Amino acid sequence: MDPKCTHSCKGLCSALELAERKEQEALRLYREYADGCTYPDVREMLDTLIREREHAIAALREKRDILAVKFDTLERINDSFA
Repeated sequence: MDPKCTHSCKGLCSALELAERKEQEALRLYREYADGCTYPDVREMLDTLIREREHAIAALREKRDILAVKFDTLERINDSFA
């Protein structure tokens, strides 16, 4: 059973982490299939899927980094009032 989002975004977002893991799994499979493929049209399609997954992973990481900075900033602001 896949872990569910806890809806507690303090720290890092578990939904983004899970999505990134799933994208990495798909990327690994597409690369494996592409490495063994000799048919040009299929290989081209797999290469396209690989590029799309790489972009998705980069976008997920970028969003996680942005959220990490936001959470850190909010925590420092909250700590300043304590």
